[in-house]
Amino acid sequence: MNAYISSDINMVKELDPKRHELALLQADWLEKGGTIEVLAGPSFKPPPERYEPPTSAKVVKPAHRPSATDTPYMDKITRRDIEREERIAQRAKDKAEHIERIRKLSETMTYAQAVEQTGLTKRQLQRLAIENGFYFRGAENGKNPRKARLTDEQAAKYAERLKSFKEVGLTRSQAMNQLGVTFKTFNSLLDRFGIDYPKSTRGPQPAFFPKKPKQ
Repeated sequence: MNAYISSDINMVKELDPKRHELALLQADWLEKGGTIEVLAGPSFKPPPERYEPPTSAKVVKPAHRPSATDTPYMDKITRRDIEREERIAQRAKDKAEHIERIRKLSETMTYAQAVEQTGLTKRQLQRLAIENGFYFRGAENGKNPRKARLTDEQAAKYAERLKSFKEVGLTRSQAMNQLGVTFKTFNSLLDRFGIDYPKSTRGPQPAFFPKKPKQ
């Protein structure tokens, strides 16, 4: 514990009586044969030297020189935009080729024949024809294509499609729209090939409450 030493003269003088009393006590102690051991004061011991590892030589990496194979960041973005535009252009080209193929079919086929050839529904063919300004041929003798008489080969193909429609659960109305035939032709195909196509079931009938006779 470090002692506080004041530099104020008045405070130093105030301690004179105590120092005088302490000197008398020391003298009396020495006369009685006592000894006073003077202890060594604290000594300053410098801290040990800090170990500093030797500095290693800094490795300087050579500056990167762009080569012919490196692609800058902006070039990557530009390339991605170009590829996106190429995909859009390819989709537009495929769509145009598809429409042109349907247009050529419309020159020699009716809706029913085009449905059989392409696998598209009549509604899809009608939308393509309206949007792109072409028309399918009508049935012979100016009749409605839906009422055109089917050949044996066409009837056999329609029968196979009806069986597949039945397996996937299409209703009779949906099957007729897919084939592009009339109700009469549809029933004729069922009777001709012995296809038991289920009819749509009706929902629950409303309750009937008889009216009370007027009194």
